[in-house]
Amino acid sequence: MRILGGISRKKHAMYFLLFTVASFVFSSLAYYIPFGYGIRLSLTSYDAISKPIFIGFDNFKELFQDPVFWVSTKNSFIYALYVVPTIVILSFLIATGLNKETRLIMFLRVLYFLPMVTSSIAVSLVWKWIFHRDYGILNRIMEFFHLPRQDWLGDPKLALLSVAIVGIWGGLSYNIILFLAGLQNIPKTYYEAAMIDGATKKDMLFYITVPLMSPITFFVLVTTTIWSVQVFDTVFIMTSGGPGYATYTLVYYIYRNGFFWFRMGYGMAIAWVLYGFLLILTIIQFALQRKWVYYE
Repeated sequence: MRILGGISRKKHAMYFLLFTVASFVFSSLAYYIPFGYGIRLSLTSYDAISKPIFIGFDNFKELFQDPVFWVSTKNSFIYALYVVPTIVILSFLIATGLNKETRLIMFLRVLYFLPMVTSSIAVSLVWKWIFHRDYGILNRIMEFFHLPRQDWLGDPKLALLSVAIVGIWGGLSYNIILFLAGLQNIPKTYYEAAMIDGATKKDMLFYITVPLMSPITFFVLVTTTIWSVQVFDTVFIMTSGGPGYATYTLVYYIYRNGFFWFRMGYGMAIAWVLYGFLLILTIIQFALQRKWVYYE
């Protein structure tokens, strides 16, 4: 009997079968079964206590006539517009600045990584205190510069922007690491050759760094978009969707329907619409990436 790396062909096949079955079982429990049950639940009226009642597409019909759903959708995408471009640009610029080997830079790398390992609940609570109208440090700083005090979380015009600032602060660290890893993998010979040809730092940035970093930029763009549209914990802790519906987002509205008003079926219908939105956005991003992403 032939031996494959010290393991007989029969044992090799058994291990393959074992790991395949284990992977399928895990995928079914973690993804396929919840996926199918979610579709079924979205077509029912279910309060988490009594037996689900099949109502067809009534949840979806109600959803598209629900003004709070449309407000939540608008807020989710406005939040994403605040967060996504800012995180992509800032994390790239910061990573460029951190792409050096000095003691100060090493310390700053650790400092920028702290939001990644800090609880989002703790972060939201601290920022809620910072934005407090009467006792917040931000308004104290503004008073020091003789600027008017703002109700950051109580003003409908400022509340969503304030929550977005927290999202930007919390989302930078992970993406800085990604960009920094990409920058350190660019061969130095490219820059040396460009310097010999008389290229400036600006030329090297736009004609070497940016094109070679485009695959990572694309990854950051896609993942940050998906993450930002699904914002929940910051809204839940800092504003609870208020004032009024000013910071209601789709995921927060799903939570309110499912776990506050016990409209599980309706909440699941909103979740499926959110899934559709994200799928369409991702498809568009993948279609457009052919025009600006350069692969070696």
